[in-house]
Amino acid sequence: MSILNQFPKTLTKGLQRLRISQCLPQASYPNARNIWGYVAVAFNQVDAERLAKVGPNRLCAEWIVKNGGGVRFVDNPSRLWKDYNSLPAETSKFSIKVVDATNASIMKIGLAHFKGCNSIDTVIFHNCKHLEDDGLEGLTHIKNSLERLQVSGCYNISDSGLGVIAELKNLKQLLIFDMLFVKNMEQVALELKKQLPECDIKATKMGVQLKEE
Repeated sequence: MSILNQFPKTLTKGLQRLRISQCLPQASYPNARNIWGYVAVAFNQVDAERLAKVGPNRLCAEWIVKNGGGVRFVDNPSRLWKDYNSLPAETSKFSIKVVDATNASIMKIGLAHFKGCNSIDTVIFHNCKHLEDDGLEGLTHIKNSLERLQVSGCYNISDSGLGVIAELKNLKQLLIFDMLFVKNMEQVALELKKQLPECDIKATKMGVQLKEE
């Protein structure tokens, strides 16, 4: 007599299912981190088809808002738009003035959305955990209009990653703080000041709010 016949039927069926499952190949599932990585990339890629349909300012606003940030428009700078569904209709024309990416899931590839947004004069990158060390390079798309920049709490960015800011020749105010992997903040500020002599640069461990116009 089989040993299985000595057990109750319910237990026997359970053991049989266990034995069968051990013989089957085990499915592999991506972990949560990998899934989030795919989603983050998808939310940061430029959709060329939609760009052609709605234009750079609309697409840039959608990108920032979808990733948890907000935007202000030239014709109504007092309002911060953060809800995707509340954005103006696609037929409405607007120009972005301020990009507030506080706690946003933006990545380097996403900064390509800045191309063609010629009225952005203020950008805040605060607590952007997915922004890579070379993630600021995309700011050169708006170097002619950008006047105020805050980079803070972006822990993937190091001393060298801040170097590209020197190319933003029209900057009037620069604020850098709470940068975990910036080893020599004083030296970074000194080098940037050489390249941007007209810019008010504050690079500290404590936060200082950007000045309003």
